[in-house]
Amino acid sequence: MNFLSKIIVLYLTILTVMSGAAPRNADYFVSPQGKDTWSGHKPVANKLHTDGPFATLDRAIQAARLARKPNASPVILLRGGTYYLKNTVVLTPEDSNLVISAYPGENPILSGGVRLNGFKVNNGRWTVTLPEVTADKWSFAQLFTSNTRRYRPRLPKNGFFFVENEMETTKENAGKGYDRLGFKKGDLSSNWANLHDIEVCIFQNWSMHRFPVKSIDEKESALTTDGTTPGMASYFSMPRGNRYLIDNVKEALAAPGQWYLDRPTGVLTYIPLPGESPTKTVVIAPRLERLVELKGNPGVGAFVSNVTFDGIGFQHANWRPGAQVCGQSEVNLGGAIYAEGAISLQILRCNISHVGQYAVELGAGCRKCRIDSCEITDIGAGGVKIGTQGIMNGAMQAEGNIVRNCLIAHGGRLHPAGCGVWIGQSPGNLISHNEIADFYYTGVSSGWTWGYDINARATGNTLEYCHIHDIGQGVLSDLAAFYSLGLQTGSVVRNNLCHDIASFTYGGWGIYFDEGTSNILAENNVVYNTKTGGFHQHYGKDNHVTNNIFAFAREGQIIRTRQEEHRSFYFDHNIVYWIEGPLLGSNWSEQHYNLDYNLYWNASGRAVTFAGMDFNAWKLTGQDVHSLIADPQFTDPANRVFTLKKDSPAYKLGFKPIDMRDVGPIGKRKAEPLAPRAFPAPPPPLPPAPISDDFESTSAGKKPLNVNVNEEDAVHTIRITDETASSGKHSIKLVDGPGQKNNFDPHMFYSPGFLQGVIVGSFELKLMPGAIMYHEWRNSESPYKVGPSVRFENSSLIVGGKKLMALPIEKWVNIRITAGVGKRANAKWNLEVTPEGESTSAFMDLTCDPGFQSLDWFGFSMDGDKDCILYLDNIKIAPKT
Repeated sequence: MNFLSKIIVLYLTILTVMSGAAPRNADYFVSPQGKDTWSGHKPVANKLHTDGPFATLDRAIQAARLARKPNASPVILLRGGTYYLKNTVVLTPEDSNLVISAYPGENPILSGGVRLNGFKVNNGRWTVTLPEVTADKWSFAQLFTSNTRRYRPRLPKNGFFFVENEMETTKENAGKGYDRLGFKKGDLSSNWANLHDIEVCIFQNWSMHRFPVKSIDEKESALTTDGTTPGMASYFSMPRGNRYLIDNVKEALAAPGQWYLDRPTGVLTYIPLPGESPTKTVVIAPRLERLVELKGNPGVGAFVSNVTFDGIGFQHANWRPGAQVCGQSEVNLGGAIYAEGAISLQILRCNISHVGQYAVELGAGCRKCRIDSCEITDIGAGGVKIGTQGIMNGAMQAEGNIVRNCLIAHGGRLHPAGCGVWIGQSPGNLISHNEIADFYYTGVSSGWTWGYDINARATGNTLEYCHIHDIGQGVLSDLAAFYSLGLQTGSVVRNNLCHDIASFTYGGWGIYFDEGTSNILAENNVVYNTKTGGFHQHYGKDNHVTNNIFAFAREGQIIRTRQEEHRSFYFDHNIVYWIEGPLLGSNWSEQHYNLDYNLYWNASGRAVTFAGMDFNAWKLTGQDVHSLIADPQFTDPANRVFTLKKDSPAYKLGFKPIDMRDVGPIGKRKAEPLAPRAFPAPPPPLPPAPISDDFESTSAGKKPLNVNVNEEDAVHTIRITDETASSGKHSIKLVDGPGQKNNFDPHMFYSPGFLQGVIVGSFELKLMPGAIMYHEWRNSESPYKVGPSVRFENSSLIVGGKKLMALPIEKWVNIRITAGVGKRANAKWNLEVTPEGESTSAFMDLTCDPGFQSLDWFGFSMDGDKDCILYLDNIKIAPKT
């Protein structure tokens, strides 16, 4: 080695040490296509040189495996450039202790894609024929040009389509899930090219299901999907008003940056953006779904141990078009980097981007793995998955993993319900100092047990010092910056900054304890700009929420949903600051919670009330005895600066200042901006549509359409029947009985959305012996305000606890209610009752909650605990003419 070479080696060694990258004295060097890109290096006899001076990655791994020595840690250095992988890189227990690192100062990229060349230009469009596509050996739903994701043509070109009518499920899928929707005439065409390659994206509460189109019937205005939703629960239905999109329509290809793959011909068409060139622009289509797979067998004690990836780029992982159906969090989608049975895997300083599913998945048996200082961006679904959906035992359990100092952003580009970090049945994980931003569902989700199963494994997890923001963005609902369910003993959520959380309808919380969350601690968090509460507990046990700041929620600040016989949570030493919405939302009955030493301030100047009580009455219940209503003296709340001035009254309550300077990736203070939206912004509310249903068009035995039906089991149901009817042949049969969790089940409701005018609602009712039901009008606030409300108990009609009249049993009765909303609301309503064959009884100027201003919920709830039935028919809701 000459003097100059020695100087170069010394320089590179110093650079390596300073950068923290892998050492220069590697066992194997690899470059793209096996080309020597550094003339200063000369081949050494004991190195692998099968493709010229440098080895391919596959051959380097194979050579390291063959030359393996006990306790050796072979090092493979990758030179800069893009490696288009022919196959997934698979590492097994034989590859333990392997290091694959970037050559110092260079940026190697492992790509699961194919660079496309040979474009022809015709009328400004680029085309290329891909024979593998025609042969059905390759399909893709993503394309990347100029290192940017491009999208297929979609309809409508702006905003959403809306389901016009709910449709019955096809006979072949009866009872499996929903597979049809009714569309507005003119929205869809049965003559579109390659109809079965078109996808319908149907938005529901916390999910979006993507289906290939099976058929479009323009005469019936019905679209049938190829596949079904996960089940027949109401939240998977496709009722009137649901949003949907039609993706991959050839005839809609029009805008620069769009592309279309004609599968039968194999022709890819791309409309370039200004400045792009068919010979110079890099165009990449993904091919491999997994870029790297660590394949251990933890069930027999065979682990892939101590593998390190350092400074590597991972890009262009495929998602093969087809149905994507998942109950929650897109958990059925895998990772571009997938590990099973990996111990001490390290993914350091890597860039993972342009992937179609999750970026990284640490599955069964993954322990002490570390994802550190990585950038994970432009993700088809979510960022990092840890653990499994099912409970694993022994060596099969994933635990003790770390995601630290990472940027995880711009997720849900194809599948919007992906999470920034998802933790399933896995304990002892640390999620620390990350920025998690620009997702359409949830930032961090922990737990996969609904209820109080003591075997739940999401225990002892820590989420700390993370900056979680711009979550939801009005695309999905029932979401949060942090979401948990099931037993969480020893888990902590602390020192996180969470803001700008927005759902489409309900939800959009900062910290959300759902479905049995128990024994979790949330402390020292700052949460602001949330849609439906900085903190919400659906149901759970003995959680502790302390020393947090919750500010500027819009629809209620602190939300509690379900009353249970045990303590829900402790809520103490918190500051709650707001200007709109109530302080306490939803259900605060029975006092099974402890609130104290909190500071409350409504900066609008309006009086602070507690679930309808003034402060003194609230304290007499034993709550907030030591709390204060006072301005906390933030330094600049208008600009969302929540440091406290020295004279803040919060200090008198024992509040400890929260320092947000260390939140987010260490050394990276600037928040990641939003990427261009993958899904449209929330549409304005649909204009209310009158409802008139005689149920004649729905088959007997089916659920009624275009109404939300809630049932707990297959016995206590709401179904169309031909047993009796007020007119025609069909009515609705409601069956109640013992053994249900909720006394108000089964129940059903319409969402009319009337905001102004005088509204008339009517229906016909046939009471059977022992039937108990109430009918109610509500608005959409949390807590909701009740308008007209009528209770039917045996033969009695009851309003406000007072019996107004007796009703006949086993005869049809017409009920007609009139009430004003918006400017016509006056806290009064009229009731007219006409039993079959009898005269009408009128009850005028009945009173209701003055806060009832809009008709958003028009519902019928069974309310007994004994076996009984009743029937409904001819339900109508419309403005008074």
